[in-house]
Amino acid sequence: MQLDDDKRLRALLDREELFDLVRRERFARDQRRFDTMSACFHKDAYIRTSWYDARGGEAYVEATRKWMGATGNSKHWVFPAFAQVNGDRATVESPAMIFNRARPDDIEVDVHVFCRFFSRAVRETGTWKLMSFEVLFERDIMKPVNPSDVLPVDWSLLATMRPSYKFLTYIQHKRGVTVSPDLLGDDRPDELSAFHAGEERWLAGHE
Repeated sequence: MQLDDDKRLRALLDREELFDLVRRERFARDQRRFDTMSACFHKDAYIRTSWYDARGGEAYVEATRKWMGATGNSKHWVFPAFAQVNGDRATVESPAMIFNRARPDDIEVDVHVFCRFFSRAVRETGTWKLMSFEVLFERDIMKPVNPSDVLPVDWSLLATMRPSYKFLTYIQHKRGVTVSPDLLGDDRPDELSAFHAGEERWLAGHE
């Protein structure tokens, strides 16, 4: 009985440490606590977002510092929901929202992105670190801050963009940022299933 209780306690501690890690990383990012943000990542972490796709935790943190200085400060809500642990490897998937305020064509708008954050994590000298960070897009919305304003959107251009993150892509386009049309999203379920299958293989130690 004691052995079972020890296993349950270890599993609970791992889950809470992983959930705390993913919450802490986004909070530190949003509040410009870049040292804290950096401490959450493994040095070889792979990060892919709408504006970034590269390996290296420190490089991502430094790029984020510059990005926020140029574009303002988007905010994130993250709700860790599903952690899987296999020894010193783990994966965490979290429902999330991204809040972004922008001014395309001189009209202030809010963009809300509904998504999930997915990360690999590794335990290094007893501490969990993020080994990856990816966004799995669900849908997004855009509305003018002033309800009397007309939404400043070229609808024919918007129609060419992925439905799971079209307004985010549009805002990034207005900023001069090219967003990949091949990010992970619920509108391409086969690709998402293949991604999750690959993550399960990694978790099992097969990669």
